[in-house]
Parts: sequence; structure tokens; C-alpha cells
Amino acid sequence: MSRLLLRQAEVVTMDAAGDWPVADILVEDGAIAAVGPELPATDAELVDASGCIALPGIIDAHTCLWQTVLRNWVPDLWGGRYFGELLPLRRHFQAEENHLGGWIGGSELLSCGTTTVVDYCHNIAGPGYAEAAIAGLRESGIRHVFTYSFMNESPDGFASQRARFSDAEHIYRRFHEASGMTSVHFGVESVGAGGLSEQLAFARDHVAMSCIHINARNDIHQLLLDGLLGPDLLAIHGNLLTDAELQAMAEVRMPLCFTPSADVQGTPADVVRRARLLGVPVVYGCDVPCHVGSDTLQQLRYLFHVQGYIDGAVARERAPVHTRRPTPAFGMPLLRPRDLIRSATIEAATALGMQDRIGSITVGKRADIVLVRKDAFGGAVGDPCAYVLLQASARDIDTVLVDGVVRVRGGRVEGFDAQRARRLAGEARQRLIGAA
Repeated sequence: MSRLLLRQAEVVTMDAAGDWPVADILVEDGAIAAVGPELPATDAELVDASGCIALPGIIDAHTCLWQTVLRNWVPDLWGGRYFGELLPLRRHFQAEENHLGGWIGGSELLSCGTTTVVDYCHNIAGPGYAEAAIAGLRESGIRHVFTYSFMNESPDGFASQRARFSDAEHIYRRFHEASGMTSVHFGVESVGAGGLSEQLAFARDHVAMSCIHINARNDIHQLLLDGLLGPDLLAIHGNLLTDAELQAMAEVRMPLCFTPSADVQGTPADVVRRARLLGVPVVYGCDVPCHVGSDTLQQLRYLFHVQGYIDGAVARERAPVHTRRPTPAFGMPLLRPRDLIRSATIEAATALGMQDRIGSITVGKRADIVLVRKDAFGGAVGDPCAYVLLQASARDIDTVLVDGVVRVRGGRVEGFDAQRARRLAGEARQRLIGAA
């Protein structure tokens, strides 16, 4: 039996037991075995967590890691540059670039405190591409929900959509682990594209979740008319959703994933406010590594400030405000720091159907835990969630455990060869950009 003991952390559990001002966390064979003060350390590897906040691993609910080798290629999302400058390069990708995206991107997420990623892969240009992406994710050590997208490529390495279904079936049977590190879900075409109903039926036959990009008004209304809404369908973006559509989602507990950097670049960004007030589960992701770094906590920080601005604008629209800031009221402000940390831990786990395994520091769950150092510049007081969100940064991520394995130690990703990553990613970029 492997045993590891985190000593004297300030513990944010995200479960009904509440937080601990100081406690130990005992991990046995990858699971949380006990939480409490002064636990016995017999035969356990000791990790000094004093001066640290321990919290459940952060969950990124939507990121396209295949883009990692083209980091910073699309710094400006206005004017459709993502669609015009990034997506056409997919035709030049080889399977190895998908492997690099999973390995390097997964390692970057770990370094920033993310322990689970929903990796939406709409770059499966033929047989072997999905395997390569999963191999990269596994090499990184991050827990992953690999989302096999049915979106067609151009050129398409599959002879038919039926051949793509066969490949998806192969990937699911080979890699999906109901209680393991690799889950396989599916990405379906957008509303109006051919094959959507068949793709959703395929996913539901496998009792798997699906992701769907919702970028137009009335998309959810059409899914409702077609009888396709459900809690196993994760809507991505949803900037143009009406309140009626959000209400339909709330009634079936269909979650929404908002990707802050991508979803405030020239788009209506008020959907988070309306969705939460109407009862839609809302989770978050980084989305596009070609545009923004794979740091999910940073995306939560960004949203906290943007949402505060939106809340103030809403309050001023409703009534005169004669002070610098409106008076707090129900839903004003919409998000507190703890709300956002909860959204990216237990609520994200629930949206993904993984709440029995991860999302909180609870005895019996898998040990996906992050230690955030808070003593580098004199310590702090108050809510530890506020500290993590508003005072800390990636430099303060001290230790990251995934399934009880230490993946980040002393702020460094264990076993990650940065020189190899630079060389291979550089070669891939040179080839891809040269071929464009």
C-alpha cells in the first residue's frame, strides 16, 4: 500500500464537512483516507503543507489542447481570425502534433493547478490522431476526459462518417475507464449540421456525455424541439442564448461551459449572470491555447473582474446609482471568489458526472489535490478561496496530486523535459506554418 501524508495545510474541502484551519490529509493507494489534525504518519511519505492552502484539483471543462503547438498564433479573436487563421492549419497536422498538445498542454495545466481537463479534440483527421492525443495526455499525468469530435476535417482521412464512428467506437472501447484516469466523451456537430441526431444517439448508447458548440440564437430552442436536450449534453459558449433557452436548459439540468477569455472578446458576456440566476449549472474552461495560456485559475480570475463590471452596469441600468459602487443585493455581485472555486471543483465534477470520484477533499474520493503556497510574501487572512483567486498566481502552485501521485513538486512538473518540449514544439510549428 502506498501512503502519503500532507501535513498541516489549511484545507478547503468543498464538501459538507466544511473547511479546516489546520489539518492533515492522508492518501492511501490514490484515495483520500482521512482528513483531520495530527494524523499518524506510519510508513507514509510526508509532504510539508504548512503555509499552504489545500484545495480540490481544479477542473477545466473545455480546452482544445491540440492547438498547444501553435500557442499565441491568434492573440486577437475579433474578425473571425480563429476560423480564418487557425482552423485551416488543421489540414497540415500529423498525429504527432496531437501527442505534443496532450503532453505539453496537460503539463502546463498541471503546473497551474488544474488536475482534470475536458480535452475537446476537433482535430481527428484520420485513424491514429485520437490515440496520439490520448497518449500525450497520459504522458502528462493529468486526469482527462478526452472528447472525440465528430466534426469533419478537410481533407478527411476517413472514407465515410461510418468509418469515423468505427474509429470512435475503437477509441471508446480501448481507452475509456469508468473509474480511471481516461474517460472518453464525444463532441457533436453544431445545430443545423448533418448527422447531429445520429452522433448524439451514438454517445447516449455509450452512456457518454457530449459537447456541443452553441454560437447562435435559437440553437437550444431547436434542440428542444428535436427532443435532444439533456443533462448529458454540455453546451459550450452560449453567448447569444435567450432567457427562454436558458430556462429550458435549467429544467433538464443541462450545463453550460463559459470560456472567459474567448467569450468576452467582442461577444455578449452576460450569459453567465442570466444562466446562474435561472438555475443552469455553469462551468469554465480555457478553450483555445492558440489564444490564451492553459491556466484555468487565471480564467476564473479574469471572469471575477469582468463579471463585477457587468454587474455594476446592470445595477446602473436598473436604477440610479449615486455612489462609486452599487449597494450589494441578491445576485449583486453575482460571483464571490468561493463561488468560482466551487464552480471549478465540485460543481464541474457534478456536471461531468464525476462527483463520486473527484471535486472535493472527501474521504473515499480520489486524491486530486492542489497545495497553494500563501506564505511567500507574509501570509494572509480571510477566506482561503479569495486568496487563491485574487492573491495567488501560478508561481504559488507548490504541489499537485492527481490520483494520489505527485505531479508537481516544489512548483515544478515532475519528469517534464522542457528542453524536449521546446525542440519538438518548435519543429512542429516550423512545419505547420511553413506548409500554410
